[in-house]
Amino acid sequence: MGFTIEDALAQTENQYHLKLLAGQLGCANAISWVHLIEDTTIIRQLWGKELAVTTGLGFQDDGALLNLVQKLIQYHSVGLIINVGKYIFDIPTDVIDYCNEHDFPLLTTPWKVHLADLIKDFSMRCLYSEKEDRQISKYFKNVFMNPLLIEDSRAGLTTAFDVDGTFQVLLVHIENSDQWDTIERRRMLFQIELYFEKIDCAYSFFWYDGYFVLIVNNLDENEFDKTIRNMYERAQKRMNKYFIHVGVGTPLKDFRNVILAYKRALSAVRLATQFHQPILYFRDMGIYQIICSIEDQEILYDMYHRLLDPLIQYDQKHHGELEKTLYYYLEYNGSPQAMAKHLYTHRNTINYRLNKIKELLHNQLSSYEDLFPYMMAFYIKKMGMMK
Repeated sequence: MGFTIEDALAQTENQYHLKLLAGQLGCANAISWVHLIEDTTIIRQLWGKELAVTTGLGFQDDGALLNLVQKLIQYHSVGLIINVGKYIFDIPTDVIDYCNEHDFPLLTTPWKVHLADLIKDFSMRCLYSEKEDRQISKYFKNVFMNPLLIEDSRAGLTTAFDVDGTFQVLLVHIENSDQWDTIERRRMLFQIELYFEKIDCAYSFFWYDGYFVLIVNNLDENEFDKTIRNMYERAQKRMNKYFIHVGVGTPLKDFRNVILAYKRALSAVRLATQFHQPILYFRDMGIYQIICSIEDQEILYDMYHRLLDPLIQYDQKHHGELEKTLYYYLEYNGSPQAMAKHLYTHRNTINYRLNKIKELLHNQLSSYEDLFPYMMAFYIKKMGMMK
């Protein structure tokens, strides 16, 4: 959750006389650190989520302030505070408009305020909040790694979360993220968190086991859906060189069920990655809800081969297409005409293959009970679970 610009405005109003000029929608973003910026060259060294503070000494020329804001947004800063009254007196309208357009908080503090005091104060608040956030994420990670710790973690979260309330889990997967080092993952964690709009509930966002994990507490489903859509749209604009997959679990009551919520989100993000879908909800996975919920993957592997090995072995020996033919037999509800058209094969050939399939499987494929297991087998194949 962290120390946000919203917190800074509310908690330090009398100390630093901060005035928000633009970017109100970005004020819920957490601050990772505070930097004094008087030259844009240092900005490329920022990690992300930093709050920039400037006296304006190096940004008095026309267009210089706008260029500063553009650079800060490019490198994922959370906002800018300008110490007005000596080098800069009035903020140009184009700068304010640009900040509003990008939901980038722009604030001023009067010259009488000592920036050293503000920077030290805000940085200490960031450190304290980061420590709290790390502890909260640790509780969740501990439970995911060892469910026996559920009660200890539940007790530890009572001050920050409604542990009797509803928990919802979202996982973000970025292709090739398994090749990143710790620093790169931390940078990306900061960047992605910026793409979430204000989340009006207790939440935790962290990296775990190959995914970025967002856990929200007592958040309305419609609001959560909106948050997900907006996050994805922002990420696509600013991270268009990456393909992002998002998996969303289902809301479940009580912290004791957070493991199940996590597993459902994990199933959704894995299927989204497998099928190259940007966002997938567990609630929309249909039969895959059941398949993905089977933790013993050997069951699925054995089922596929037990059912289809007679066709697979025949095809390998005779260079045939019986397995493929059975798939389209199920896909087109047994219509030889539709199968022949799709497979560019004469109906007589289709009929011959179907008779051979029934012979090898010792199954007439005439009833729903006959067909359903083979439908399941092809669902398993689509998920890439075979060896």
